[in-house]
Amino acid sequence: MKIFGVLLLAAASVFVSPAGAKEGASAKTAAAALAREADAFFTGQLPGGVVLVTRGNEVLLRQAYGLADVENGVAMRPDAVLRLASVSKQFTAVAALQLVQAGKLSLDATLSSLDPALNGPLAAVTVQQLLTHTSGIKNVSSIPASKAARREEADAVGLMGYFKDLPLEFAPGTRFRYSNSNYIVLTHLIQRVSGQPYADYMRQSIFQPLGMQHTRYDSHLAVIAARAHGYRRIQGELQNADFISMSQPQGAGGLVSTVDDLAIWHRALRDSTSLPRSLLAQAMAKTVLADGTSSPYGFGWIIGQVQGLSDVEHGGFINGFNSYVVRLKEPDVFAVVLTNAEFLDPTVLTVRLAAIAAGTPYAHTVAADEKDKAWLGRYVLAENDVRTLSWADGKLQLQREGEDPMAVSPGADGRYYLDGGLDYLSFAIAEDGRAVMTVHDRLMGDTVGRREPTEAQARPTGSTTP
Repeated sequence: MKIFGVLLLAAASVFVSPAGAKEGASAKTAAAALAREADAFFTGQLPGGVVLVTRGNEVLLRQAYGLADVENGVAMRPDAVLRLASVSKQFTAVAALQLVQAGKLSLDATLSSLDPALNGPLAAVTVQQLLTHTSGIKNVSSIPASKAARREEADAVGLMGYFKDLPLEFAPGTRFRYSNSNYIVLTHLIQRVSGQPYADYMRQSIFQPLGMQHTRYDSHLAVIAARAHGYRRIQGELQNADFISMSQPQGAGGLVSTVDDLAIWHRALRDSTSLPRSLLAQAMAKTVLADGTSSPYGFGWIIGQVQGLSDVEHGGFINGFNSYVVRLKEPDVFAVVLTNAEFLDPTVLTVRLAAIAAGTPYAHTVAADEKDKAWLGRYVLAENDVRTLSWADGKLQLQREGEDPMAVSPGADGRYYLDGGLDYLSFAIAEDGRAVMTVHDRLMGDTVGRREPTEAQARPTGSTTP
């Protein structure tokens, strides 16, 4: 297995030759825009985080923000170690695929064939359905008894006891529903098939060969250099994050790492260092469900797009920490943000950084004005999906029937962004004169709805009835 290393600079630097002057100027422009975006996100925040953005082998931004230890006034370092939470799933998926490559696992193998003890409701679930969250297994994170025991030491077998005998929530392969239980079971299978504890297998088969010296399975007992402390905010008060035994997340969310190690990981995936390209391609493709539709999830990755450019991405949340990773194939862009605060969700920031690095930045938003009122109305997108665009206190809002309204912010690019995120609305006039609204979801694709005519518009020509 090829050993992979990455030299990461403390600041973005560009060697400019006559032939590369244009590229150098472009990189400097991108680096400045990236720094502005990240600075705006972290300004005024007491904990903080670490940001890394690369394009090809070039570092555009590598910066730490805020404090790693608020109580002792310790600044965050660019090489700080933070919890990855569910970003861990992509590593667990690759571990499972390594065992597939070695002939020790099969994607089509059922759980009962791999472990006779899993002979109840889980018996017919396959390895692939675990990887893609299409198993129907109830999420251990939503089971009250499991939630109450999060301070206690646990192992994969004990955690499976919370859900292995529960009825499946749907027939395997028919739906997508995110469930940490899937990756708890995968942890168990990796240990059973490899004959090693999960932490040992990951260290020996993935982290050490790639030179990821600061990535490991977390432990509150271990002394980990440059480890950041995690925080939460309750009723405006900053607090230390509630304790969770890090034996609880297992392969669903138990790893810690640095942004530098994650850049090594990105390049290993890009260059097919840990797995053949064919297996990685399968891991990074949408899952086809039994009815022929697709879900936006592969093996440990969400399959989406950034400004029309195909990407894979994933986030994570665990006591005291948030994480988000975005990888573009073309251009080769990698963006990661790790924070040590439950209230600092880096999802939108990371996507915006990736878009800037790719040369297709998202536009800033502007204030709504009178011309935007032309699109107000009630739109029918599907039989049970009716949404009303309305005007309240000088602002736009969209409300789906039965749900709370969300803010709609016009963009300088003509889009109408939803709820401070990057999903957006666009509008057009159909041939029959009716307004058409398209909801552009980055992960789920486009949904189109037509505006219902008002009472006056629906009235027959010549009618005088009010």
